[in-house]
Amino acid sequence: MKKKPRPKEFPDDKEEISPELKRELKRRIADADNPVRYVVFSDITGDGRWRLWLDVSGDGYGTSIDQATLFKREHVARSVAKAYSEGRKNALLIAKITTKNGKRKVIKYHKLEHRTSGFRRRGKPRITNA
Repeated sequence: MKKKPRPKEFPDDKEEISPELKRELKRRIADADNPVRYVVFSDITGDGRWRLWLDVSGDGYGTSIDQATLFKREHVARSVAKAYSEGRKNALLIAKITTKNGKRKVIKYHKLEHRTSGFRRRGKPRITNA
């Protein structure tokens, strides 16, 4: 099946694009070309020797990073990790990866940070007889 040749000019090309729209388009193109992505994984042994990578579409885990679901935004990956971590003994972790040359390579492993990480839960107040 042959592709149709593109016309050199489109009817709508006569109007000027505002500088604000040009900046927004450049920003979005640069964002799409950025090879940095985030994946969610579970560190089974705790020492980084065996990881299971989360595959959200299959609702399961894979042993290869190629099976992991890629997230463009870190906050989305953290939200997914938090949602999948509920009721589990170990929290899921985040890895920052690059997808250059069609290969996935880990740049940095992040720990999942909870909002309550600095909060110490207090027990019942003690009643003292003075």
